[in-house]
Amino acid sequence: MPTMMASFLSIFAEESRSQVAQVMENLRKSIFGFLRAQFVLSLMTYVISFVGLLIIGTGYPLAIALLIVVVDILPILGTGSVLVPWAAYMMLTGDTYTGIGLILLFLVITVVRRIVEPKVLGDAVGIGALPALISLYVGFELVGLVGVFLGPVVVIVYMAARKVGLINLKIKL
Repeated sequence: MPTMMASFLSIFAEESRSQVAQVMENLRKSIFGFLRAQFVLSLMTYVISFVGLLIIGTGYPLAIALLIVVVDILPILGTGSVLVPWAAYMMLTGDTYTGIGLILLFLVITVVRRIVEPKVLGDAVGIGALPALISLYVGFELVGLVGVFLGPVVVIVYMAARKVGLINLKIKL
């Protein structure tokens, strides 16, 4: 790794190498922070799913909550990929209590994640909640699913480059 970093830094001018190294260090910290934030969000989803399934009274709540988290981690799919079809099936078979409970569980998980995700992600990555939310949305709209990860990375690199002086914008109005 140090050899790869040295060869990467060698393409930059001598006076800017330390600044680029600082940007790379900030990016490394942010990537690990992002992974830690995803773990925290998955743990939160697991706990909410487990408690909700216990309240509803379904069988195997530990295993089903784990399945919900695994599907939630996968790109494009989310908790609704498990809970909504299951709720529809339960309602069609006449178990409306469980069906409504599963829909409510899906809504609770979705609302809590949408409220907590920007704050947890912003704190872990080192950017504020609003820039994190905007970068997630803009990245998704411009690039699609990859943009959800690429958007925050672009903001992190930009903020790190400004912090070390690589980008120096002075706009006068």
